[in-house]
Amino acid sequence: MKKYRFTQAESFSTQLAACRKTAFTLAEVLITLGIIGIVAAMTLPNIIAGYEKKNTITSLKKSYTVLNQAFKQSEIDNGESINWEIGSFNATEYFAKYWKPYLKILHICDTAEECGYTSNTPWYRSKGTTDGIHVILKSWRESVILADGTFMSGFTYAGMYDNPDENNKEDYTQGASSQILVDINGGKKPNKFGRDVFYFVRVNGKGVLPYGYNDDDEIIDKDCSKNSFGYKCAAKIIKNNWEIPDDYPW
Repeated sequence: MKKYRFTQAESFSTQLAACRKTAFTLAEVLITLGIIGIVAAMTLPNIIAGYEKKNTITSLKKSYTVLNQAFKQSEIDNGESINWEIGSFNATEYFAKYWKPYLKILHICDTAEECGYTSNTPWYRSKGTTDGIHVILKSWRESVILADGTFMSGFTYAGMYDNPDENNKEDYTQGASSQILVDINGGKKPNKFGRDVFYFVRVNGKGVLPYGYNDDDEIIDKDCSKNSFGYKCAAKIIKNNWEIPDDYPW
């Protein structure tokens, strides 16, 4: 845009005419705004997704750290976890002795609503189907809300679906469990495995590790996909140096 300098001798009309030559028409302004709007519409979803992914990683790291710190402190006070009396306790008693003193708990839930959920089976698999894991199933698991709003459920017994075959048939196993389910934003949506819901597992002598930590990449990738469960997505993220890869079921 040109800059004009006027002497005192120049008339006001001359100045006005020169300024008009440098102004934008209404059509030009509207076209420019339209282009800006199109560019924003194209880039905004990517910006939002990137922000949400960073928040997910941050919250997942925090949960991972909190659980491991609690686990290690409990081992200092109660001895090595391999000797913990899991078989002698139901989930509530087990949690009260080995976990409750080492976590900042806002409250222990007796109903799904107390944990912020509208259903006792609120979670979805990464492929979009409803999962069968319950928020509340006393004697099998103890569910709590931590001080930062994270939902945590410590299992001592569970029934799990896993390993769908090429015909989409699923195996179901039931028995003693060392799993920990974490929903990093509590009852808020999307309540989906791999997005805000993740599985960890207690491992004697090692601490709290992502569920599937000892599986190879092919098995983890098969589970953490848009066509499967998403149970092992924490393992996929951690194995990828705490980054969400391009093939992740976001």
